[in-house]
Amino acid sequence: FAQGGTRVILAFMRLRENPVSFNVAPDARVLLFTTAAALFSGLLFGLGPALRSSRIDLASLLKGTASSVAGNALMQRLNHGLVVVQVALSLVLLVGAGLFVRTLEKLKGLDAGFNRENVVLFDLDFTRKLDPTRCAALYNELLARLEALPGVRAASFSTFYLLSGGSWMQRVIAEGYTPVPGEDIYCHGLKVSPRFFETMGTPVLSGRDFGPQDQPPVGSPKSNSPRTVLINETLAKRYFGNANPVKYRSLRDPAPPTFYLSSFQEPGDSDEGMTFTVRTAGTAGVLAGSIRSVLNEVDQTVQMRDLRMMNDVINGSIHRERVLAQLGGFFSVLALALACLGLYGVLSLTVVQRTREIGVRLALGARRTDLLSLVIGKGLKLVLCGSVIGLAGALAATRLVSSLLYGVSATDPLTFAGVSLLLVSIAVLGSWLPARRATKVDPMEALRYE
Repeated sequence: FAQGGTRVILAFMRLRENPVSFNVAPDARVLLFTTAAALFSGLLFGLGPALRSSRIDLASLLKGTASSVAGNALMQRLNHGLVVVQVALSLVLLVGAGLFVRTLEKLKGLDAGFNRENVVLFDLDFTRKLDPTRCAALYNELLARLEALPGVRAASFSTFYLLSGGSWMQRVIAEGYTPVPGEDIYCHGLKVSPRFFETMGTPVLSGRDFGPQDQPPVGSPKSNSPRTVLINETLAKRYFGNANPVKYRSLRDPAPPTFYLSSFQEPGDSDEGMTFTVRTAGTAGVLAGSIRSVLNEVDQTVQMRDLRMMNDVINGSIHRERVLAQLGGFFSVLALALACLGLYGVLSLTVVQRTREIGVRLALGARRTDLLSLVIGKGLKLVLCGSVIGLAGALAATRLVSSLLYGVSATDPLTFAGVSLLLVSIAVLGSWLPARRATKVDPMEALRYE
């Protein structure tokens, strides 16, 4: 059951582009530990009631006094204390899960500097090596054929795709800029084709994009035009202050200083590798067959590999946050359900123990609403006590995971307030059924207890 349940949880989480591997095969150590923990818990929490039951007063039992068997003030305090602990632990888990969920939503809604929708990425697999001249001709022909496909708005290629974490490092010194001693002046570099920024939906805010003027003469592998480079915001601010750069950044970490060179001016052979990017007008996934057909027509020795959607790449880049949010949510909901059941059980026992008292109250003219307030108020008191303890624990615990958060404080008031309100709502729900049972007590039957 545990193995099957784990598989169901992983299937529900729908992890894609996730390098984290989960081994759900049975493990003897885990099985031994869980068995020992279950036995210890059963003995620990069953020993007290068993000893209590062994000292039953038979006279009181035959007389029908439920309170003589069910518990006394000490047992009531113990039961109430356990409920308070359950609520406190549930609140800590709920706050943690809430912060992870808010982190995930912040990252998913972050402006990455490009339009992620309807973008297809794929790499090329060469069976033979091509020199720079032949490679450039192949790339240009392939781009022209891809752009001619129905539904394709733009196509381009680059040495690395955005958010891949790949680039080459190079020392960059701008004219008029004097680096301070020890300053890291290495920047990330990528080669891109014309229309790369158009394909990615990234506006060039100053200067011009790469274009046909950068293309080399026919028969020449390299362009003779003036060297052209595009830079991102981080690099522009470092070297040029208030320049108007291209807005381009990663999802979570600040973008490193990055420059982009024209593939026309920096040609490479087939060993360098390129990632092609295609923007479509509609659903991008249907293009796979058309792209393969184009490749076969252009060069049958070149194969397509690693076809993927830009949305999937972005989702894969935040897989850790998604795992934390989903697992945290699952276990916090489970803990909340257990706390609700514990509250329901304790209040139900309280109603049974106080049956005679309830009957006396009804006989003396107490209204049903008074009994509802009595039982629900008891449940709210337990939850409020647990919430106070849980809030203190959550404030301490969330600081330990602050490095995993993004765009949200470890003491986020919205999360803490929302979780507290949720617990109060659950307390009312868990107290409602025992409270209704109390209102249905027959005063005559209750008075016959003694």
